Amino acid sequence: MRLIRALLANRQGNFAMMTAIIAIPLFYAAGSVIDFAMAHKEKEVIQNIGDSAALAGGAIYDGTNSAASIARARQFVEAEKGRLRAGTSFDVKMVGQTIQVTIESKHDNSFMQMAGIATIDLSTRSEAIAPMKPKTINFKPNKSQGYYYKKVTVRVVRPGSTVETILGTIDYQPTTHDNGGQGIMTVRPTQTFDLGKYTKLVLQMDIKYDGCAIGQRATVVGLAVKCSLSDDPADARYNLVLRTDEPSTSYYLFVEGKQLPKGVESPLSSILVCDKTTNHAWEDGGGFARQDFFYTVTTTCAPNGKFVRLTK
Repeated sequence: MRLIRALLANRQGNFAMMTAIIAIPLFYAAGSVIDFAMAHKEKEVIQNIGDSAALAGGAIYDGTNSAASIARARQFVEAEKGRLRAGTSFDVKMVGQTIQVTIESKHDNSFMQMAGIATIDLSTRSEAIAPMKPKTINFKPNKSQGYYYKKVTVRVVRPGSTVETILGTIDYQPTTHDNGGQGIMTVRPTQTFDLGKYTKLVLQMDIKYDGCAIGQRATVVGLAVKCSLSDDPADARYNLVLRTDEPSTSYYLFVEGKQLPKGVESPLSSILVCDKTTNHAWEDGGGFARQDFFYTVTTTCAPNGKFVRLTK
């Protein structure tokens, strides 16, 4: 007690001692900040590796090759091991159309180990999803009517290209003007079109007002429509072209009885719904109160790695 009272009474020596005592926790506190900052920086590196690996694996996923996608992600992490600490572990798995990459590591502390905390656990999880896109489309013509000849084509643009490829065609040939115009629809090559890999999907309808195809001219005998060959330049072109990606005409299409918006490019998600049958009606320009081309569209979808994105 005498010693303590003496220290408290001594205004010269105890200041240095108290400063030394206080400096110890301050030193540990400052060191902890440095350790945590370094651990955070190291975790960012690990997270970036995991994110890149997930994207690499998801980019090749097509719904059937989970093993290949997992292998691609693992190869990416293995290639980056030079940036990871010894003892780092990782795991890759597929859950549905989502690829998950988890990485576990430890940061070696420089200051906190003096307080008995040798390491800080580091754990990251990256997820990437390959979104579903229509892979096959089944067109089932239900009804067509009107006086005009119409041709609907299914078109895609392949990756790395700007050229549209026509996968299938539906023709409507009017045969009579009875009951507002009636005729025959033909689907080529079949009712099912495999889209393959694509960056854009478009439906287009070409319309010829006289009622016959390109290179032909229609004559009406009574109510019957007869087509004959014609070299008239007027019969060598369509009078109207409608497209689902053309803002000025996309509103000619009705999906489940609802007219698509005017003045905007119709999103494919509003036209083709994955793994569902939808009813379409397309007006050919003669009057919106009475649509002229009716069909159902059944889509089968598959993941498309081209549009892979991180979700976590």
